[in-house]
Amino acid sequence: MRDLRHAVRLLIKSPGFSAAGILALALGIGANTAIFSVVHAVLIAPLPYEDAGRLVMVWEDASRIGFPRNTPAPGNWTDWRAQNTVFTDIAATRGAVYNISGDGFPEQAFARRVTGNFWTVLGVKPAIGRVFTAEEDRQDSPVVVISHGLWTRRYGSDPGVVGRKILLNDRPFTVVGVMPREFGFLPSRLIDVWTPIAFTPQDLANRGSHFLHCVARLKPGVGERRANEEMTAIMRRIGEQHASQRDVGVEIVPLREQFAGNRSTALLALLGGAGCVLLIACANIANLLLARGAVRRREFAVRAALGAGRGRLVRQLLTESLLLASLGMAGGLLLAQASLRFLEELVPVTMTAAPLALDRQALVFAAAVAIAAVLLFGLAPALRVSRHTLHGAMKLGGRGSAGGGHWLRDSLVVVETALAVLLLSGAGLMIRTLYNLYRVDLGIRVQDLLTMDTFLPRSRYPEHAQREAFFNSVLEKVRIIPGVVNAGYISVLPTSERGNTSGYILAGQDASETRTQDALFRVVTADYFQTAGARVREGRLFNAADRAGVAPAAIVNELFADRHFRGQSALGKRFQMGRWGPEFHWYSIVGVIREIRERGIDVDLKPAVYLVHPQAAQAWPVPSALVIRTAVEPHSIASSVRQAIWSIDKDQPVARVRSMEEVIDTALAAPRQSSQILGGFAVLALLLACLGVYGVLSYAVTQRTSEIGLRMALGARPGDVLAMIAARGLSLVGAGLAIGIAASLAAARLLTTVLFGVKPNDAATLAAVSLTLLVVATAACLVPARRAARVDPVVALRDE
Repeated sequence: MRDLRHAVRLLIKSPGFSAAGILALALGIGANTAIFSVVHAVLIAPLPYEDAGRLVMVWEDASRIGFPRNTPAPGNWTDWRAQNTVFTDIAATRGAVYNISGDGFPEQAFARRVTGNFWTVLGVKPAIGRVFTAEEDRQDSPVVVISHGLWTRRYGSDPGVVGRKILLNDRPFTVVGVMPREFGFLPSRLIDVWTPIAFTPQDLANRGSHFLHCVARLKPGVGERRANEEMTAIMRRIGEQHASQRDVGVEIVPLREQFAGNRSTALLALLGGAGCVLLIACANIANLLLARGAVRRREFAVRAALGAGRGRLVRQLLTESLLLASLGMAGGLLLAQASLRFLEELVPVTMTAAPLALDRQALVFAAAVAIAAVLLFGLAPALRVSRHTLHGAMKLGGRGSAGGGHWLRDSLVVVETALAVLLLSGAGLMIRTLYNLYRVDLGIRVQDLLTMDTFLPRSRYPEHAQREAFFNSVLEKVRIIPGVVNAGYISVLPTSERGNTSGYILAGQDASETRTQDALFRVVTADYFQTAGARVREGRLFNAADRAGVAPAAIVNELFADRHFRGQSALGKRFQMGRWGPEFHWYSIVGVIREIRERGIDVDLKPAVYLVHPQAAQAWPVPSALVIRTAVEPHSIASSVRQAIWSIDKDQPVARVRSMEEVIDTALAAPRQSSQILGGFAVLALLLACLGVYGVLSYAVTQRTSEIGLRMALGARPGDVLAMIAARGLSLVGAGLAIGIAASLAAARLLTTVLFGVKPNDAATLAAVSLTLLVVATAACLVPARRAARVDPVVALRDE
């Protein structure tokens, strides 16, 4: 306690030192704790399922058409479940959208239809009520399990919701259970409704449509490798029995890996960046403690003379460091708590819906980081200072020189500089990646586009003509709203889905040639392309003449045209889509458009086919995304658009109202945040490293004042002194720069999976980093160097 009281007095006595140390540690510990909270949530924390380590996703491997992890067909799932010996069971789910109505504001809910064994495979239980059974699934019972979010948002957390009937797509369903808050599953935490999948015998024999997500539980003692081998053998047998599955493989992915996706690399890079910031902060504080220890040598000599042993002195110094780290940890926890809301976007959308929090693990981690920081910045200075003898301290005390220790302080500066270079290069690569992503040509004019979902349930609009009438009425009313330039519908909004593809056959092709033919399949209204700002390479866009009863028209993208008609015009060429035969339409190509990034900004392009809705009665996708070109700020007309839609159908939900720029920002949220965070770390590291250079040189000037005065008395010019001091600082920076570049070249390869349009060893990035560091470091060197050059020899030598 005496040591602690003394440490408090010293911190109060040196407010500048205390503030600098506490702030540096708060930034370092706060950054590490906040990033660790995300890493823990994504990569470490137990998933909300029983024995989650045995859960795996089972995918088809359809690499031949660009889908190495493709959604399985129901027929394949049926055989997998019947023939495998490695899983306790395999559950299947498929996507759905429900319009909730009849008990309040109409609302669109993302849903999953799941097999009855879904709950037992995952090993989950509802928060209240129950889940539906396999028998209810087989009978297609109208029962529903809802999410904690929907229960809270729409039903006010009323336990009485269990047993209540709600309307889903105009069909009454009985709510049987509410899932816990932390429950979520693929493909998104935004799922609010689960209903029975209710496969028919025809569904279970279907191998042509691939739309399932399959999750399986490994039997005890069975590993991923054995499961892969057996499932591959099963898929090979299926291929021998069904020609359409001959080139289809299987891939098993642990559930944790599936959830994390490619975020693990970025998160570990951020955690490494936060660690670098803490190391640089510790190096700076260690330098400060070394300098302050030199000033306090007389104090320690007196303590030693009064009987204090070396261990006693080390304990006193470590107590002071521990107090500093404790205050830094307190500040760091406040910073971490304030940043968690911002960092939530780093959690993949597949993960749990529970928000980030500073839980027990985060607090333990923060304490461990603080203790490690004490050892990093406090131990070496304590051991060095305590080593001085009473005789040596007294002899040098009158002259105010600390002497010695230059190699340690210089080494710390080199380490700081190297770490700063490592962070700057990583941040530079991420920033260039983000810049490249935002520069990708999306194929449409993103500005001034408003988008929203108006999913039409088949129960209310069973006929194609009814859906066509709805779209025409909406577009007619929307186009007369002041500020609207044009409007159109599309079945899948650009950048929002990587799939929704179908096979096709060209006129004159043999069916055997179609096995690797797969194209994105979109259905639009006539004015969609004009509204979105698509560009025509050849032919024309859809127009009012493309109506039911006339020759079906199609528009394809450049990749489709170049793949099949290179060197010739694609116009007039015919194909069938999805299924083919005499009873199906032949579509004639009337236009070729420039590539639109339908699948995503950083995803490879695929051939794409667009059909106009009046002629797409045989097509399965139904337009649901309304796209509006405006002459005003897009959101300013959102309310008027809603009223126009509700004037046609008062129970029609209008969901996900966003500008197209917001859609793009959402798609790039993770790389944008990673770049911002790593860039912030890099700037902080650069400033701390340069402060370290400044501190060492400033201390050196103070300690060498007499020497400098003697040099100037013997004829040295101010410029010579300035060059001498600056050269020492730049030599340390140069050494750190060389080490940092070497480390950056090695570490950057780890970022390969998250980079876009830039190589890990990008010379331009390294050159920019080096130049930035040298400019800032030179400025840091010049301040103490100029002070040295202004030393008055008479004043400097007076004490001698």
